[in-house]
Amino acid sequence: MKKLLTSALVFGGILVVLPMLAAFEAHVINVTATIENALFVPIKEIDFGTVFPQEELDKPLSIALSQSFQLEDRVDDVSYMIRQKPKCGLPILDTDPTEYSDFGLVTETEEEGLFVCEDEGYVMLPPLCPYLSKHSEVIGHGEEGDILYEDGALDAFHGTVPDWDFSDTINYQVDGHLAKSTHDLQDIWNIDLKVPCFGGHCAQDWADFVLGINPAANPDNYIQPLAREHQLFGCDLWIEVTGISLPGIGCQEALDLMLVLDRSGSISSSELSTLKTAAKSFVDTLAPSADGAHVGQTSFATLGSLDHHLSDNGASVKAAIDALIAVGFTNLFEGIAFAQDELDNPGDGHDRDDDIAKDFMVIITDGAPNRPVDTATAKAAATAEANAAKAEGTTIYVVGVGTSSSTAAYLENNIASSPAHYFDAASFAALSAILNGLLICDEGL
Repeated sequence: MKKLLTSALVFGGILVVLPMLAAFEAHVINVTATIENALFVPIKEIDFGTVFPQEELDKPLSIALSQSFQLEDRVDDVSYMIRQKPKCGLPILDTDPTEYSDFGLVTETEEEGLFVCEDEGYVMLPPLCPYLSKHSEVIGHGEEGDILYEDGALDAFHGTVPDWDFSDTINYQVDGHLAKSTHDLQDIWNIDLKVPCFGGHCAQDWADFVLGINPAANPDNYIQPLAREHQLFGCDLWIEVTGISLPGIGCQEALDLMLVLDRSGSISSSELSTLKTAAKSFVDTLAPSADGAHVGQTSFATLGSLDHHLSDNGASVKAAIDALIAVGFTNLFEGIAFAQDELDNPGDGHDRDDDIAKDFMVIITDGAPNRPVDTATAKAAATAEANAAKAEGTTIYVVGVGTSSSTAAYLENNIASSPAHYFDAASFAALSAILNGLLICDEGL
């Protein structure tokens, strides 16, 4: 299971000089960036050197998980996309061909979905985007000889010429994915430039050149007008993080799961009702069965209690949840102890004795433990019991509901299996989405 968090950042730039027929310089600029502390592009420039019309050029572009992301236990993998969009430049007056003192990003207009230059005085460069292709690493060949790529692939000669717009950017994006869990820490993309020709100066095999790269293209659409022979062409690479995933329970063929529910007096009757609804919905989503999920339930207030043994009877577990009454203090230690004892001893005549089923604990609480004795003693006892459970192989998820920052930090760092296994809920109303999100099965990742 993967729980996705979305974020985005734009960076990068591609620039190509196109003088008349002669050799010319082509290079990529401004591609160094750290994106949301997740991705790192370690190069500043890709230089294609001297190029000629109708030439094919290939250069690598590395996209890697940042060091900080690799060291962060809370997150596992990153999904991202690579898009292309036009480029703006600040022209220097009275230069022929036009030279530029600076280059800037473009922005999209909300109403029309068009690109415009963000800064005053900047102008849009003729688009190079249709002539760029992007391919991830080759991982093999299909039955018909097709090349299989690890992530996305896009051939040159795509999109509209000369008016590249936002729909082109969306339609021709490519996607990538990196994951620590599979040791996939870096993608090496091949950025390909298929150099255009100008009307009247194209080689006789121009059509064959275009169709050999993209059989669906119309070669006539990708011939540049003679008036643009001396102009500077541009395209920005736009790399955007689309998802950061967190580990969850996901798709387990068999699991034993204990719900550990806070029923202390700090929880109002309406909050307890919401908690019960969320917990029962979670049981339904688990879909207990003889060979699948088995669910049990403990609770805690001043004292803890085993409210239902591990079972494949979801209706019976939900009835135990419905019987909860909120009163007293918060003895998280006993809630965990009863739950782990049940996971350690499932064969005592009440459930399967199955070493294959993985053990899970899902704790829901609205505050720091304060029993037995006092808060300091209670925290130490709960921490020790949680560590003992984790040492037995139990994965512990914790949802803190409306907790203070200090309590959240305690639950995240001392009770949950890792920071990635802790979730903040602003209120009890947020519980259902968090709990059911633990069971999303992202088989495509």
